[in-house]
Amino acid sequence: YVVVATGVDVPNVPTFPGSDLLMGYEDLPTDPTFYQGKNILILGRGNAAFETADAIYGDTNMVHMVSRSRARMAWNTHYVGDLRAVNNGLLDTYQLKSLDGVLEASVEEMMLEQRGSKVFVMFPSMSETVGEAESDFDNFSLREGYHYVLRCLGFKFDFSLFHNSTVPGRLGGHSTRKTKYPGIKHNYEAKNVPGLYFAGTNTHSLDFRKSAGGFIHGFRYTVRTLHRLLEWRHEGVRWPTSHHATRDLLNVLVARINQGSATYQMFGVLADIVLFRDEGQSFEFLEEFPVQLLARVEEMTGRSAGEVMVLTMEYGPDFSGPDKDTFRTDRATGDPLEAHRSNFLHPVFYYYQRLPTEAEMLHKWGKLPLPRPTRLHHVLEDFNTLWTAQESHILPLRRFLETVTELDLRHHYAHTCLLHSLTRHNPPPTCIMQGRRNIWHTQGVASHNRSSSFHTSDAQHLRQDNGGEDEEEEDGAMAVFPPFLGSTTATTAAATPSHHLASATS
Repeated sequence: YVVVATGVDVPNVPTFPGSDLLMGYEDLPTDPTFYQGKNILILGRGNAAFETADAIYGDTNMVHMVSRSRARMAWNTHYVGDLRAVNNGLLDTYQLKSLDGVLEASVEEMMLEQRGSKVFVMFPSMSETVGEAESDFDNFSLREGYHYVLRCLGFKFDFSLFHNSTVPGRLGGHSTRKTKYPGIKHNYEAKNVPGLYFAGTNTHSLDFRKSAGGFIHGFRYTVRTLHRLLEWRHEGVRWPTSHHATRDLLNVLVARINQGSATYQMFGVLADIVLFRDEGQSFEFLEEFPVQLLARVEEMTGRSAGEVMVLTMEYGPDFSGPDKDTFRTDRATGDPLEAHRSNFLHPVFYYYQRLPTEAEMLHKWGKLPLPRPTRLHHVLEDFNTLWTAQESHILPLRRFLETVTELDLRHHYAHTCLLHSLTRHNPPPTCIMQGRRNIWHTQGVASHNRSSSFHTSDAQHLRQDNGGEDEEEEDGAMAVFPPFLGSTTATTAAATPSHHLASATS
């Protein structure tokens, strides 16, 4: 097999009449004095165009910018390839009337003509003289002429690398995504050339204008994903996983949603998968798998899958867009009961009693990236992106997981287990640890019920024994998290020796 990681380095060069008068972005002088007192026209509307304008407008007479489409602000679209605030100084000078300007027109339909020391712009709809526009007015916006016209139209993949028999197929169509990148599948293999894979920014067709796969902070994770796919397919090395008892499910997931960078940067593209084992008593945790390949997880990883839970990071489905007001006063919610209405990036859990089929993967549920799950849970968005609040984040997630697993996932300290044993008919099921599952050095807390499994009936008995109270008990049952999560509970748990903790969370 061959992996192509050449990036996108072929400049987009228009071929309209007079295009030979353009100065390409890749060849522009970087000394601002070169543009001293000059009229500059920039073709383009992306970060390259705006960062060029920012670098020179303090020395120029004026800077105008032309592109077919309007500027898409990254803070509205949540796409890092759109215009970043650090580069948009020209928008200020335009709106504050400092001679600079931004306008929309089709670059492909323009014509350039050299007249003396300046280049003049025309469009086919105009007469041969610039001053006579298609209307009766003589105030054509680009009538002044320019000393330099700069081409900042971005780059595309170099298809000339390949012989005719191995040219990767294009996606078809005329959109930027379909003409800029090779056509690949979600396993990063060319659609029409078996054994030809792509890595890095040239795989961005899979998440163009959606996630960060075209940029280093995104494709550093998709490259690792490709490595794992190839390692299993060609070397027989299964996808790495970690194995845990289900009583630790909450702690594993809370740590992951607060620490995982791949699912955070490649939101909606890479997902973590919980593979339940031993009739739900344990699970394997598989990280950073392409979410669109979920139906083929067994084939792609070498890991068997039946009952699964998928963790993704998502924005609200209607929050992002070039025409959205992402600074509106009701842009966020702080009510745990409204977690499904969260707009900012937040964890979402999809639980499936069985693995979705490939046919089901083709029919998504509304705007969600996956088919309709058996159960769905949104973790409430957080201003600090720290999902560690006991009542707003941990408790709703724990109850969701307990519903899915039919297990009591609370952790208890030794003294609370002892107190329950002395004051209740039955202590919490997780205090009753026997045999190899016992994390104490004793045979466990005495109980009338010797069963080590927990079912719905156990939960009912537990509530009855507690006088009908819900799980929030005043005598010390609490979630146990690693100290790096920074909660008060974490500090207490970290200070307690591990052999003083009975199994799994409040």
